[in-house]
Amino acid sequence: MSTAVTANTALDAAASRALGEAAHDSPKVAELRARAAQLASELGVPTPSERPWKYLDIRGFALDEYRPVSGGSGAEVPAIDGAYAGVVRQVDGETVSVEIRAQGLDVVPFERNGDARTQAIIDARLGTAVAPGSNRLTALHYAFERGGLLVHATKDAEIGEPVRIVRTLTAEKQLAAPHTLIVTEANSRVSVIEEYRSADGDIVVLPAVEILPGPGSEVRYTALHRWGNGTRVFAEQRTVTGKDASVVSLSVVTGGQVVKSHIESSLVGRGSSSELLGLGVGKGNQHADFYTTQDHIAADTRSDLLFKFALRDSSRSVYYGMTRVGLEARNADANQENRNLLLSKTAKADSDPVLEILTNNIIRASHGATAGPVDEEQLYYLEARALPHAVAERLLVAGFLSQVIDRIPDPALRDEVAAELGVGLGEDI
Repeated sequence: MSTAVTANTALDAAASRALGEAAHDSPKVAELRARAAQLASELGVPTPSERPWKYLDIRGFALDEYRPVSGGSGAEVPAIDGAYAGVVRQVDGETVSVEIRAQGLDVVPFERNGDARTQAIIDARLGTAVAPGSNRLTALHYAFERGGLLVHATKDAEIGEPVRIVRTLTAEKQLAAPHTLIVTEANSRVSVIEEYRSADGDIVVLPAVEILPGPGSEVRYTALHRWGNGTRVFAEQRTVTGKDASVVSLSVVTGGQVVKSHIESSLVGRGSSSELLGLGVGKGNQHADFYTTQDHIAADTRSDLLFKFALRDSSRSVYYGMTRVGLEARNADANQENRNLLLSKTAKADSDPVLEILTNNIIRASHGATAGPVDEEQLYYLEARALPHAVAERLLVAGFLSQVIDRIPDPALRDEVAAELGVGLGEDI
């Protein structure tokens, strides 16, 4: 059950319509936006009675005090170094620059699209994976979406370098709703790195990521959550696979007051696979909260999940994961694992992995979860060899996180993530 709310003029249907007109919505996108605005006025926010929201109550959170993102305010746009097939830079929902450096790749901001071919993709696929009517948060996302991007790989395209998207938010008391739509045609390959940054002020972000890999294609998606201390994030990410398609998703959380993300892989294509990876470091009172779904629908599908958090101070991680094996999902192979390292007596981790198996014709369906401090014997072993306590602990934390870091095939991204996690913990790991 959801709690009903009443929207004020900052987040009403008129404001949504004005935003869409400024973005030059196509008729189909305008229709989706209008329907979402209506739903936003009718639906309530999720409540702790819903299992994925058990540890986070936002019923008293005054969403209506925020105003829709209104474009760049002259803030400095960060430079992006490295070898990338495409680069996009945004500030406060406004696309500052788009560079495409590879054949077979389209990177198109929704509001700047003048190409009939890519507009047809947006019209047909937007909102098909992440539904606008799940709750008020998803409805608000579509009603006030700004800065949406289509990343499209054409048939048989092998995009060797990743696409880098950097979204920066600076304005206080804004509600941002960025959307990333990744569509790949048959037998193509693309990697997308999406970096989120924000100032330390009070900001709310409702991101949505839809990943739609075509038959035999492969998508690698990485979300780097480098939010400021006052930012609260409620994210949706869903993949719907084609036959023999594969997706590898990595979520890295090193900032933000609250980062809550629902990540779902719907394996509807026979022989498709999903690999969900997560890394988080917490300090202060940060709250990282993940709800994942590995949904095996077709036969011969495979999924693997590994989420790891290292927590200091009074930070907290929450993980609720559902692995569902449907009646037609013969020969499914599924694994789900969540591990948490508590680096202080006041840090806390809640973990709840769940299996729902509707057929007995499977290869594997396993799950596991742990939460605990650094191993005292390992710590003693290192300290006995003249390593200071802080250094010994950092080495153990680095080893704990490396199980996920080592699964990143891109050397530059692997080094970047390792360095970011060290900064997030307040020490160089």
